[in-house]
Amino acid sequence: MATILIVDDRPSNRAYLLALLGFTAHRLLEADDGATALDLVRAHRPDLIITDILMPKMDGYEFVQRLRADRDLAATRVIFYSAVYAERETLAMARSCGVERVLSKPSDADAIMEAVNAELMLAGALPSAAPAAAEAPSPVPAAAAPADTPDTCAAPEGQLNARLAALEALCLQLVGEREVDGLAACFLKAAGRILCADGLALCLFERDERSVRHLSAQGLDSALVAPHAANDLRLPGALVHAREALLLNAGEPLLATLPAQHPRPGALLGLAVRDLQHLHGWMYFVRAPGAAPFGEEDRRWAAALGAHLAVAYENLNLYGVVQRHAAQLQLEATARARADAALRESEHRLELARQVFDSTQEAIMMTDACANIVAVNPAFERITGYSEAEAMGQNPRFLRSGRQDSAFYRAMWDSLEQRGQWRGELWNRRKNGEIFPEHTSISAVRDDEGKLTAYVSVSSDLSALKAAHNQLDFLSNHDALTQLPNRSLFQDRLQQSIAAARRSGRQLALLMVNVDRLSRINDSLGHAAGDALLREVARRAKDIAGPLDTVARLSGDEFVLLLSGCDDTEDIIFSARRLIDAIAQPLPVGGHDVVVTGSVGISVFPRDGDAPGDLLKAADAALAHQKEAGRNGFRFFKGEMNDQALRWLALETQLRRAIGRNELALHFQPQVARGDGSVLGMEALLRWHSPELGRIPPSDFIPLAEDTGLILPIGDWVIRQACLQNKAWQDAGLARVPVAVNVSAHQFKAGTVPAVVRAALQESGLEARYLEVELTESVMMGDTTAAEAQLAELRAMGVSLSLDDFGTGYSSLGYLSRFSLDKLKIDQAFVRNITLDQRSAAIAQATIALAEGLALRVVAEGVETLAQRDFLGRIGCDVLQGYLYSPPLPAREMQELLQAGRVAL
Repeated sequence: MATILIVDDRPSNRAYLLALLGFTAHRLLEADDGATALDLVRAHRPDLIITDILMPKMDGYEFVQRLRADRDLAATRVIFYSAVYAERETLAMARSCGVERVLSKPSDADAIMEAVNAELMLAGALPSAAPAAAEAPSPVPAAAAPADTPDTCAAPEGQLNARLAALEALCLQLVGEREVDGLAACFLKAAGRILCADGLALCLFERDERSVRHLSAQGLDSALVAPHAANDLRLPGALVHAREALLLNAGEPLLATLPAQHPRPGALLGLAVRDLQHLHGWMYFVRAPGAAPFGEEDRRWAAALGAHLAVAYENLNLYGVVQRHAAQLQLEATARARADAALRESEHRLELARQVFDSTQEAIMMTDACANIVAVNPAFERITGYSEAEAMGQNPRFLRSGRQDSAFYRAMWDSLEQRGQWRGELWNRRKNGEIFPEHTSISAVRDDEGKLTAYVSVSSDLSALKAAHNQLDFLSNHDALTQLPNRSLFQDRLQQSIAAARRSGRQLALLMVNVDRLSRINDSLGHAAGDALLREVARRAKDIAGPLDTVARLSGDEFVLLLSGCDDTEDIIFSARRLIDAIAQPLPVGGHDVVVTGSVGISVFPRDGDAPGDLLKAADAALAHQKEAGRNGFRFFKGEMNDQALRWLALETQLRRAIGRNELALHFQPQVARGDGSVLGMEALLRWHSPELGRIPPSDFIPLAEDTGLILPIGDWVIRQACLQNKAWQDAGLARVPVAVNVSAHQFKAGTVPAVVRAALQESGLEARYLEVELTESVMMGDTTAAEAQLAELRAMGVSLSLDDFGTGYSSLGYLSRFSLDKLKIDQAFVRNITLDQRSAAIAQATIALAEGLALRVVAEGVETLAQRDFLGRIGCDVLQGYLYSPPLPAREMQELLQAGRVAL
């Protein structure tokens, strides 16, 4: 074993050599200058010295000269390890003091080891036959690591090479880092890999060596370490007192001073991050319980890592200082260039003022006391179009637009003379002749004696702001899609037109237009296509309107055209037809030629109203009647339309309150056997008696309920009440017969029918076979897939299904084969004339034959005479329903009928 002394003033260089030679059996010493090294040589007599040349106190050249001058030490072998001088100069210096071997920084690890072994053999510290490196046992082959990530946890020889490669890569990365976060992240990633640590933490201090500047961890939660980061009495803060790397294994008392929530390590290796002058922080590495403990080699590598980090962190701090100094020097140089006679702080402020002057977005103009321009900034040039050269020496009045009179400018100068400032809005003229608004602030500048020396104005161009306000005003009164006036602006224009027509005695016409079935376009081609269609409709309507007419968009598919110059009805009709024809013209949308139609409702002033609201309401009523009549046409308002609209409105209001007021009731009409009159079933029929409106026929309020969506809660109520009543009769011992309820297509469209039926059956306790759901053909004409699924769910419950009013709609045989039904009901329209009209009789007979072929039961509705009963019996219909047997009965009377069990004629 030889003794080797390493001399270098940079800790990172010493740490690198210590780490490299630490894997040998040699004894290693270190010194940071020649004077200290000389003392160590005299005390320990090393076999080899590796020394830098340029060092403080005593450089390497002087150190070796003194070594050679000492008779006892003169034979000591020396290697120069330096990067300061050129190779020729270094070799010459080495020969002059008896040094035979020179290594340049940086040198390859193999070259260093080869030089060390060679010198030790010359010194007689190693046998000449085999260098120390050759005596190392062959390492066990390790799994190949990625080319850019050396396996630092491999066998000893592979581990050394991998660690050296990782350390070299780390040094290169640290040199390039200029931010403390990046420096720490780079270091943590590499250091953890080099020491095969399961976790590590790093704390870096501010320049005061106490305040924490950065704290981060890898494999640990840094928040657990934070409370003890600056506490030098407990780990990890206590690491600042360690003069060398601290090795702790599980069970050692000092580990108990780690934070309470810190995971218990199997081994800890910690040290302070410092150089000769400064304490920079601390770091520690941990391995999990059961892992291999840290060893002396790990301690040396940790010291090497700490030394490199200390140098890099000090360089980062110095870089920051240099950057700050450079910035300060730049400011000072700029200030001196602008005003050599001014104080340094004044020069700095003047430079900042110049930068503000040049970079601000507001136009700044400075004049002398006589109001002659002496300076303008780039923003002034950009806003006005005049260059500084064109503006210099001119009076600011050359910008005047003429929009503000002389009295305005007299008031402005009065304010400047009396108060020293003026603020307001000016309208000036650009070089290109454009007039523009700007908000201007003008201040009078006076010296210490109060003498006027200059004027300064700061102006903001308001053109964009004014344009934005105008755009907002436009959008608040116009439709964003079509750019047409919206309802608010149209009402204002309609009011003005009514006032003008009232004065002139002329009439106005209001044409309310609806684009028919726009939803089909949206559903099939998308809303973008629908929007394009609406824009084209708006354009065509504007082409038809005269210069004094107004076209507006009131809602999604609703427009209105106000004709202000119509003298008679023929003019109105002509305009309405032109409008309808224009809308009907094909329109290319998304590669398709789309054709839509328009429906028009017309109201006339003063005949149909003398207020905007009255005319709009009248036109809307006329439009509703036109849409009911078949669309693609126009209709004038009539007084009875308004009466009907008011009646429907009142009816809707009362209907919304009907359920809560218990105004709805179920009546029941029996379905009887033709032969003996026994009751086989019954149909629940909804009745409404309003205290205000009296008895309302179902033909009035059922369509209204479907239009308003009230059919959903009302339909749910009917199903629930029918089940509860039938179960109550059965519990009272009456005949167990099914009750049929009519279910609207709107209920099936909502998709809630199975859930409502299930809830009603559970609440009432009624068996499903005693409930029958009647549906119309309109259910099958909608979303057939959804309807089929709901009907299948009802069938699975055990509920019977019947098709009501068969023969009055499309009567598609495909529906009968696709949907699983139990019963067909022959509509009363055929039964009424069955004995008189051969066609009705044939339809009824065909329906019965069809039902028999499909194994369906048949019920004939609307049986009112014995002749009808007998005819239906002859053609095979044995279940009848109608006034011949009984009208729809209230629950109490139906109960009596069920007690009797049959209907007697």
